[in-house]
Amino acid sequence: MRYSKRTVDVDSFNGGLRYIHGFTYRNIGMLTLFLYLYLLSPYFNLGGMLLHGGMISIVLFLGMHPLLAAKSLQQVPLLLTFIALSFFCLYNLVVIIFYMEPFSTTFQNYVIQVGVYILIGFVLAFYLIQKALDMDQALTLCFKLIVFVVFVNSAIILLEYQFPAFRNLVESILYLPENSNINYLTREYRLRGIASGGAANLSLFHGTILVLLQALYIKRKISFVYFLVASVTIFTSLLFIGRTGIVVGFIGIVLFHILNLMMSKEKVSMQRVLIYASVSAIVVLAPPVLSLLYPDNVLAYSISFLYQGIEGLQQEGTTSTLVNMFAMSDQWSKLIFGVGAHTGDFSLVRSVDAGYMRMLTALGIPLTIAFYLFIAYLAKFLLMITHYKSFWIVFMIIMFIAEIKEPFIFKGYSARMMWMMIGMGLCYTFATPFYVDQKEPEPVY
Repeated sequence: MRYSKRTVDVDSFNGGLRYIHGFTYRNIGMLTLFLYLYLLSPYFNLGGMLLHGGMISIVLFLGMHPLLAAKSLQQVPLLLTFIALSFFCLYNLVVIIFYMEPFSTTFQNYVIQVGVYILIGFVLAFYLIQKALDMDQALTLCFKLIVFVVFVNSAIILLEYQFPAFRNLVESILYLPENSNINYLTREYRLRGIASGGAANLSLFHGTILVLLQALYIKRKISFVYFLVASVTIFTSLLFIGRTGIVVGFIGIVLFHILNLMMSKEKVSMQRVLIYASVSAIVVLAPPVLSLLYPDNVLAYSISFLYQGIEGLQQEGTTSTLVNMFAMSDQWSKLIFGVGAHTGDFSLVRSVDAGYMRMLTALGIPLTIAFYLFIAYLAKFLLMITHYKSFWIVFMIIMFIAEIKEPFIFKGYSARMMWMMIGMGLCYTFATPFYVDQKEPEPVY
Protein backbone atom coordinates (compact mmCIF):
# COMPACT_ATOMS: atom_id res chain seq x y z
CA MET A 1 0.00 0.00 0.00
CA ARG A 2 1.41 3.37 -0.96
CA TYR A 3 1.35 5.92 1.84
CA SER A 4 -0.30 8.44 -0.48
CA LYS A 5 -3.35 6.17 -0.54
CA ARG A 6 -5.77 5.96 2.37
CA THR A 7 -3.61 8.31 4.41
CA VAL A 8 -6.27 8.60 7.11
CA ASP A 9 -5.88 4.89 7.92
CA VAL A 10 -2.11 4.91 7.71
CA ASP A 11 -1.57 7.98 9.89
CA SER A 12 -4.32 7.38 12.44
CA PHE A 13 -3.69 5.72 15.77
CA ASN A 14 -6.34 3.06 15.24
CA GLY A 15 -4.89 2.38 11.80
CA GLY A 16 -1.27 2.29 10.72
CA LEU A 17 0.32 3.79 13.83
CA ARG A 18 -1.08 1.07 16.03
CA TYR A 19 -1.18 -2.00 13.83
CA ILE A 20 1.76 -1.35 11.49
CA HIS A 21 4.19 0.72 13.55
CA GLY A 22 3.39 -0.63 17.00
CA PHE A 23 2.41 2.59 18.78
CA THR A 24 0.50 2.12 22.00
CA TYR A 25 -1.68 4.52 23.97
CA ARG A 26 1.25 4.94 26.34
CA ASN A 27 3.61 5.87 23.48
CA ILE A 28 1.25 8.52 22.15
CA GLY A 29 0.46 9.83 25.63
CA MET A 30 4.12 10.14 26.61
CA LEU A 31 5.03 11.79 23.31
CA THR A 32 2.17 14.27 23.67
CA LEU A 33 3.19 15.10 27.24
CA PHE A 34 6.80 15.55 26.15
CA LEU A 35 5.84 17.92 23.33
CA TYR A 36 3.58 19.93 25.65
CA LEU A 37 6.27 20.42 28.29
CA TYR A 38 9.07 20.86 25.75
CA LEU A 39 7.28 23.41 23.55
CA LEU A 40 5.29 25.40 26.11
CA SER A 41 7.93 24.94 28.81
CA PRO A 42 5.80 25.99 31.82
CA TYR A 43 7.44 26.84 35.13
CA PHE A 44 5.58 25.14 37.97
CA ASN A 45 5.54 26.57 41.48
CA LEU A 46 4.56 23.67 43.70
CA GLY A 47 4.77 24.40 47.40
CA GLY A 48 7.63 26.85 46.91
CA MET A 49 9.54 24.40 44.71
CA LEU A 50 10.22 25.68 41.18
CA LEU A 51 10.04 23.06 38.43
CA HIS A 52 10.99 23.87 34.83
CA GLY A 53 8.66 21.81 32.66
CA GLY A 54 10.81 22.21 29.56
CA MET A 55 13.98 21.12 31.31
CA ILE A 56 12.22 18.18 32.94
CA SER A 57 10.85 17.01 29.60
CA ILE A 58 14.27 17.18 27.93
CA VAL A 59 16.04 15.33 30.75
CA LEU A 60 13.37 12.62 30.91
CA PHE A 61 13.22 12.22 27.13
CA LEU A 62 16.99 11.87 26.79
CA GLY A 63 17.08 9.69 29.91
CA MET A 64 14.49 7.32 28.45
CA HIS A 65 16.50 7.03 25.22
CA PRO A 66 20.18 7.16 26.26
CA LEU A 67 21.35 4.91 23.42
CA LEU A 68 19.58 7.06 20.83
CA ALA A 69 21.13 10.17 22.39
CA ALA A 70 24.59 8.57 22.25
CA LYS A 71 23.99 7.51 18.64
CA SER A 72 22.91 11.04 17.74
CA LEU A 73 26.07 12.54 19.20
CA GLN A 74 28.12 10.26 16.92
CA GLN A 75 26.50 11.61 13.76
CA VAL A 76 28.84 13.75 11.65
CA PRO A 77 26.11 16.21 10.49
CA LEU A 78 25.17 16.95 14.10
CA LEU A 79 28.80 17.37 15.13
CA LEU A 80 29.49 19.69 12.20
CA THR A 81 26.43 21.75 13.15
CA PHE A 82 27.73 22.01 16.72
CA ILE A 83 31.14 23.10 15.41
CA ALA A 84 29.57 25.82 13.28
CA LEU A 85 27.50 27.09 16.22
CA SER A 86 30.62 27.02 18.42
CA PHE A 87 32.43 29.22 15.90
CA PHE A 88 29.79 31.94 16.26
CA CYS A 89 30.00 31.65 20.06
CA LEU A 90 33.79 31.90 20.06
CA TYR A 91 33.77 34.94 17.80
CA ASN A 92 31.27 36.67 20.07
CA LEU A 93 33.48 36.00 23.11
CA VAL A 94 36.48 37.49 21.33
CA VAL A 95 34.55 40.67 20.51
CA ILE A 96 33.34 40.96 24.12
CA ILE A 97 36.93 40.73 25.37
CA PHE A 98 38.12 43.26 22.79
CA TYR A 99 35.55 45.86 23.82
CA MET A 100 36.19 45.21 27.54
CA GLU A 101 32.50 45.22 28.29
CA PRO A 102 30.97 43.47 31.32
CA PHE A 103 31.16 39.78 30.54
CA SER A 104 27.84 38.40 29.29
CA THR A 105 26.98 34.95 27.99
CA THR A 106 23.50 35.77 26.69
CA PHE A 107 24.38 34.91 23.12
CA GLN A 108 26.19 31.73 24.15
CA ASN A 109 23.23 30.63 26.26
CA TYR A 110 20.89 31.01 23.30
CA VAL A 111 23.21 29.06 21.00
CA ILE A 112 23.61 26.25 23.55
CA GLN A 113 19.83 25.99 23.75
CA VAL A 114 19.68 25.78 19.95
CA GLY A 115 22.16 22.91 20.06
CA VAL A 116 20.01 21.07 22.59
CA TYR A 117 16.90 21.58 20.47
CA ILE A 118 18.65 20.14 17.41
CA LEU A 119 19.81 17.17 19.48
CA ILE A 120 16.23 16.61 20.61
CA GLY A 121 15.19 16.54 16.95
CA PHE A 122 17.83 13.92 16.18
CA VAL A 123 16.82 11.68 19.09
CA LEU A 124 13.13 12.04 18.28
CA ALA A 125 13.85 11.14 14.64
CA PHE A 126 15.78 8.02 15.64
CA TYR A 127 12.92 7.03 17.98
CA LEU A 128 10.40 7.35 15.15
CA ILE A 129 12.73 5.52 12.77
CA GLN A 130 12.69 2.60 15.19
CA LYS A 131 8.93 2.60 14.66
CA ALA A 132 9.57 2.46 10.88
CA LEU A 133 8.14 5.93 10.17
CA ASP A 134 9.51 7.82 7.19
CA MET A 135 10.00 11.59 7.20
CA ASP A 136 6.47 12.58 6.25
CA GLN A 137 4.89 10.08 8.61
CA ALA A 138 7.09 11.38 11.43
CA LEU A 139 6.20 15.00 10.63
CA THR A 140 2.51 14.16 10.36
CA LEU A 141 2.53 12.53 13.79
CA CYS A 142 4.48 15.39 15.38
CA PHE A 143 2.39 18.08 13.67
CA LYS A 144 -0.88 16.47 14.76
CA LEU A 145 0.33 16.23 18.36
CA ILE A 146 1.63 19.82 18.30
CA VAL A 147 -1.74 21.03 17.01
CA PHE A 148 -3.43 19.09 19.82
CA VAL A 149 -1.08 20.67 22.39
CA VAL A 150 -1.90 24.20 21.20
CA PHE A 151 -5.60 23.33 20.94
CA VAL A 152 -5.60 22.21 24.58
CA ASN A 153 -3.72 25.32 25.72
CA SER A 154 -6.14 27.53 23.78
CA ALA A 155 -9.09 25.81 25.44
CA ILE A 156 -7.47 26.39 28.84
CA ILE A 157 -7.09 30.10 28.03
CA LEU A 158 -10.75 30.43 27.06
CA LEU A 159 -11.81 28.60 30.22
CA GLU A 160 -9.61 30.91 32.28
CA TYR A 161 -11.41 33.92 30.85
CA GLN A 162 -14.88 32.48 31.40
CA PHE A 163 -14.20 31.09 34.89
CA PRO A 164 -11.99 33.29 37.14
CA ALA A 165 -11.79 30.53 39.74
CA PHE A 166 -10.21 28.24 37.15
CA ARG A 167 -7.78 31.00 36.24
CA ASN A 168 -6.79 31.36 39.89
CA LEU A 169 -6.21 27.60 40.06
CA VAL A 170 -4.01 27.55 36.96
CA GLU A 171 -1.95 30.57 37.99
CA SER A 172 -1.54 29.17 41.50
CA ILE A 173 0.59 26.32 40.14
CA LEU A 174 2.57 28.44 37.67
CA TYR A 175 5.60 30.58 38.48
CA LEU A 176 5.55 34.30 37.69
CA PRO A 177 9.03 35.91 37.53
CA GLU A 178 9.46 39.02 39.65
CA ASN A 179 10.64 41.01 36.62
CA SER A 180 7.65 40.01 34.48
CA ASN A 181 5.85 43.01 32.97
CA ILE A 182 2.56 41.08 32.87
CA ASN A 183 0.72 39.72 35.88
CA TYR A 184 -1.32 36.93 34.31
CA LEU A 185 -3.49 36.62 37.40
CA THR A 186 -4.71 40.21 37.49
CA ARG A 187 -4.25 41.43 33.89
CA GLU A 188 -7.78 40.98 32.56
CA TYR A 189 -7.12 40.30 28.88
CA ARG A 190 -3.61 38.82 28.91
CA LEU A 191 -3.59 35.06 29.49
CA ARG A 192 -1.08 32.27 28.88
CA GLY A 193 -2.76 28.98 29.71
CA ILE A 194 -0.27 26.45 31.05
CA ALA A 195 2.85 27.95 29.46
CA SER A 196 5.91 29.83 30.66
CA GLY A 197 4.57 33.14 29.35
CA GLY A 198 2.14 34.81 26.99
CA ALA A 199 2.22 37.97 24.86
CA ALA A 200 3.96 38.01 21.47
CA ASN A 201 5.95 34.81 22.03
CA LEU A 202 2.93 32.60 22.68
CA SER A 203 0.83 34.55 20.20
CA LEU A 204 3.32 33.84 17.40
CA PHE A 205 3.24 30.13 18.19
CA HIS A 206 -0.55 29.92 18.23
CA GLY A 207 -0.74 31.93 15.01
CA THR A 208 1.73 29.59 13.33
CA ILE A 209 -0.36 26.58 14.30
CA LEU A 210 -3.32 28.12 12.48
CA VAL A 211 -1.23 27.80 9.31
CA LEU A 212 -0.24 24.24 10.23
CA LEU A 213 -3.92 23.31 10.52
CA GLN A 214 -4.39 24.37 6.91
CA ALA A 215 -1.58 22.06 5.81
CA LEU A 216 -2.86 19.08 7.76
CA TYR A 217 -6.37 19.44 6.41
CA ILE A 218 -5.22 19.97 2.81
CA LYS A 219 -3.23 16.73 3.12
CA ARG A 220 -6.31 14.96 4.56
CA LYS A 221 -4.58 14.20 7.86
CA ILE A 222 -7.39 15.62 10.04
CA SER A 223 -11.15 15.81 9.69
CA PHE A 224 -13.00 18.96 8.69
CA VAL A 225 -14.80 19.12 12.05
CA TYR A 226 -11.53 18.95 14.00
CA PHE A 227 -9.93 21.48 11.65
CA LEU A 228 -12.81 23.92 12.14
CA VAL A 229 -13.15 23.51 15.92
CA ALA A 230 -9.39 23.76 16.50
CA SER A 231 -9.03 26.77 14.20
CA VAL A 232 -11.85 28.70 15.87
CA THR A 233 -10.60 27.82 19.36
CA ILE A 234 -7.00 28.80 18.67
CA PHE A 235 -8.01 32.00 16.86
CA THR A 236 -10.31 33.04 19.70
CA SER A 237 -7.59 32.38 22.27
CA LEU A 238 -5.39 34.89 20.44
CA LEU A 239 -7.76 37.65 21.57
CA PHE A 240 -6.42 37.08 25.09
CA ILE A 241 -2.77 36.41 24.22
CA GLY A 242 -1.62 39.08 21.79
CA ARG A 243 -2.09 40.56 18.35
CA THR A 244 1.08 39.14 16.80
CA GLY A 245 -0.46 35.72 16.21
CA ILE A 246 -3.53 37.17 14.51
CA VAL A 247 -1.36 39.07 12.02
CA VAL A 248 0.95 36.07 11.57
CA GLY A 249 -1.97 33.71 11.13
CA PHE A 250 -3.61 35.88 8.48
CA ILE A 251 -0.42 36.52 6.49
CA GLY A 252 0.74 32.93 6.89
CA ILE A 253 -2.54 31.42 5.71
CA VAL A 254 -2.62 33.66 2.62
CA LEU A 255 1.00 32.83 1.76
CA PHE A 256 0.44 29.13 2.38
CA HIS A 257 -2.52 28.87 0.04
CA ILE A 258 -0.83 30.89 -2.71
CA LEU A 259 2.28 28.72 -2.50
CA ASN A 260 0.33 25.51 -2.05
CA LEU A 261 -1.84 26.20 -5.07
CA MET A 262 1.23 26.92 -7.18
CA MET A 263 3.08 23.75 -6.08
CA SER A 264 0.23 21.27 -5.88
CA LYS A 265 -0.76 19.05 -8.79
CA GLU A 266 -4.29 18.81 -7.41
CA LYS A 267 -5.64 22.30 -8.06
CA VAL A 268 -9.29 21.57 -7.31
CA SER A 269 -10.59 19.43 -4.45
CA MET A 270 -13.36 19.40 -1.90
CA GLN A 271 -10.78 20.14 0.80
CA ARG A 272 -9.81 23.36 -0.94
CA VAL A 273 -13.40 24.45 -1.39
CA LEU A 274 -14.22 23.82 2.27
CA ILE A 275 -11.05 25.42 3.59
CA TYR A 276 -11.38 28.56 1.44
CA ALA A 277 -15.02 28.91 2.45
CA SER A 278 -14.17 28.39 6.14
CA VAL A 279 -11.33 30.93 6.20
CA SER A 280 -13.44 33.51 4.36
CA ALA A 281 -16.37 32.96 6.72
CA ILE A 282 -14.15 33.35 9.79
CA VAL A 283 -12.67 36.62 8.48
CA VAL A 284 -16.11 38.06 7.67
CA LEU A 285 -18.04 36.78 10.69
CA ALA A 286 -15.37 37.15 13.37
CA PRO A 287 -16.02 40.81 14.33
CA PRO A 288 -19.86 40.62 14.68
CA VAL A 289 -19.86 37.21 16.37
CA LEU A 290 -17.03 38.01 18.77
CA SER A 291 -18.64 41.37 19.62
CA LEU A 292 -21.61 39.43 20.97
CA LEU A 293 -19.41 37.22 23.11
CA TYR A 294 -16.72 39.55 24.42
CA PRO A 295 -16.43 43.20 25.56
CA ASP A 296 -15.61 45.90 23.01
CA ASN A 297 -12.26 46.71 24.59
CA VAL A 298 -11.05 43.15 23.92
CA LEU A 299 -11.83 43.44 20.22
CA ALA A 300 -10.51 47.00 20.03
CA TYR A 301 -7.16 45.81 21.31
CA SER A 302 -6.96 42.53 19.41
CA ILE A 303 -8.46 42.73 15.93
CA SER A 304 -10.21 46.03 15.23
CA PHE A 305 -7.05 47.70 13.94
CA LEU A 306 -6.78 45.05 11.20
CA TYR A 307 -10.13 46.04 9.75
CA GLN A 308 -9.14 49.73 9.69
CA GLY A 309 -6.43 49.26 7.06
CA ILE A 310 -3.26 51.38 7.05
CA GLU A 311 -4.74 53.89 9.46
CA GLY A 312 -5.40 51.15 11.98
CA LEU A 313 -1.84 49.85 11.69
CA GLN A 314 -0.46 53.36 12.24
CA GLN A 315 -2.60 53.90 15.31
CA GLU A 316 -1.63 50.49 16.69
CA GLY A 317 1.90 51.80 17.21
CA THR A 318 4.04 48.67 16.83
CA THR A 319 5.47 49.74 13.46
CA SER A 320 6.83 53.04 14.73
CA THR A 321 8.26 51.33 17.81
CA LEU A 322 10.11 48.81 15.65
CA VAL A 323 11.51 51.54 13.41
CA ASN A 324 12.95 53.32 16.45
CA MET A 325 14.77 50.14 17.48
CA PHE A 326 16.83 50.03 14.29
CA ALA A 327 19.44 52.64 15.18
CA MET A 328 22.67 51.83 13.35
CA SER A 329 26.12 52.92 14.49
CA ASP A 330 28.09 55.52 12.52
CA GLN A 331 31.35 53.64 13.25
CA TRP A 332 32.16 51.15 10.49
CA SER A 333 34.20 48.93 12.85
CA LYS A 334 31.17 48.31 15.06
CA LEU A 335 28.98 47.59 12.05
CA ILE A 336 31.46 45.06 10.65
CA PHE A 337 32.65 43.35 13.82
CA GLY A 338 29.81 44.04 16.26
CA VAL A 339 30.26 45.04 19.89
CA GLY A 340 29.77 41.62 21.50
CA ALA A 341 26.67 42.49 23.49
CA HIS A 342 23.46 40.74 22.42
CA THR A 343 21.43 43.83 23.29
CA GLY A 344 20.69 45.47 19.95
CA ASP A 345 22.24 48.81 20.89
CA PHE A 346 25.64 49.73 19.47
CA SER A 347 26.08 52.43 22.12
CA LEU A 348 25.73 49.78 24.87
CA VAL A 349 23.34 52.03 26.78
CA ARG A 350 20.02 50.25 26.37
CA SER A 351 18.55 46.96 25.21
CA VAL A 352 16.07 46.61 22.34
CA ASP A 353 13.84 43.71 21.39
CA ALA A 354 14.51 43.54 17.64
CA GLY A 355 16.17 40.21 16.87
CA TYR A 356 18.17 41.44 13.87
CA MET A 357 19.59 44.35 15.84
CA ARG A 358 20.63 42.01 18.65
CA MET A 359 22.47 39.82 16.17
CA LEU A 360 24.15 42.84 14.53
CA THR A 361 25.54 44.04 17.84
CA ALA A 362 26.60 40.50 18.81
CA LEU A 363 28.31 39.48 15.55
CA GLY A 364 28.45 42.41 13.13
CA ILE A 365 26.93 42.56 9.66
CA PRO A 366 29.01 39.89 7.82
CA LEU A 367 28.63 37.15 10.44
CA THR A 368 25.00 38.04 11.09
CA ILE A 369 24.27 37.43 7.42
CA ALA A 370 26.32 34.23 7.59
CA PHE A 371 24.38 33.01 10.63
CA TYR A 372 20.97 33.51 9.04
CA LEU A 373 22.19 31.89 5.81
CA PHE A 374 23.38 28.97 7.94
CA ILE A 375 19.86 28.63 9.37
CA ALA A 376 18.38 28.63 5.87
CA TYR A 377 20.96 26.02 4.82
CA LEU A 378 19.98 23.71 7.68
CA ALA A 379 16.28 24.21 6.98
CA LYS A 380 16.86 23.24 3.35
CA PHE A 381 17.48 19.59 4.26
CA LEU A 382 14.00 19.11 5.67
CA LEU A 383 12.52 20.96 2.72
CA MET A 384 14.17 18.61 0.24
CA ILE A 385 12.76 15.41 1.74
CA THR A 386 9.27 16.35 2.88
CA HIS A 387 5.96 16.85 1.11
CA TYR A 388 5.04 19.56 3.64
CA LYS A 389 7.05 21.97 1.51
CA SER A 390 4.41 24.72 1.40
CA PHE A 391 4.08 24.83 5.17
CA TRP A 392 7.81 24.60 5.86
CA ILE A 393 8.61 27.47 3.49
CA VAL A 394 5.88 29.67 4.98
CA PHE A 395 6.91 28.74 8.52
CA MET A 396 10.51 29.78 7.87
CA ILE A 397 9.32 33.01 6.23
CA ILE A 398 7.21 33.73 9.32
CA MET A 399 10.20 33.11 11.59
CA PHE A 400 12.45 35.46 9.64
CA ILE A 401 9.74 38.13 9.60
CA ALA A 402 9.08 37.69 13.33
CA GLU A 403 12.80 38.19 13.98
CA ILE A 404 12.22 41.86 13.18
CA LYS A 405 10.18 42.18 16.38
CA GLU A 406 12.10 39.91 18.79
CA PRO A 407 14.80 37.20 18.60
CA PHE A 408 12.16 34.53 18.01
CA ILE A 409 14.57 32.36 15.99
CA PHE A 410 16.59 31.88 19.18
CA LYS A 411 14.02 31.71 21.93
CA GLY A 412 10.43 30.80 22.52
CA TYR A 413 7.88 28.23 21.52
CA SER A 414 8.16 28.57 17.74
CA ALA A 415 11.97 28.44 17.94
CA ARG A 416 11.87 25.17 19.86
CA MET A 417 9.60 23.70 17.21
CA MET A 418 11.73 25.03 14.35
CA TRP A 419 15.06 23.74 15.64
CA MET A 420 13.58 20.36 16.60
CA MET A 421 12.24 19.98 13.05
CA ILE A 422 15.62 21.01 11.63
CA GLY A 423 17.24 18.29 13.73
CA MET A 424 14.75 15.74 12.43
CA GLY A 425 15.42 16.84 8.86
CA LEU A 426 19.18 16.44 9.30
CA CYS A 427 18.74 13.00 10.84
CA TYR A 428 16.40 11.70 8.15
CA THR A 429 18.63 13.13 5.42
CA PHE A 430 22.01 11.81 6.52
CA ALA A 431 21.54 9.14 9.16
CA THR A 432 18.66 6.96 7.94
CA PRO A 433 17.81 4.61 5.07
CA PHE A 434 14.70 6.66 4.29
CA TYR A 435 16.43 9.35 2.25
CA VAL A 436 16.18 7.43 -1.03
CA ASP A 437 12.51 6.70 -0.34
CA GLN A 438 11.77 10.40 0.03
CA LYS A 439 12.78 10.98 -3.61
CA GLU A 440 9.83 8.95 -4.88
CA PRO A 441 7.44 11.31 -6.72
CA GLU A 442 4.45 12.18 -4.55
CA PRO A 443 1.84 14.94 -4.53
CA VAL A 444 3.34 18.10 -3.02
CA TYR A 445 1.05 20.00 -0.67
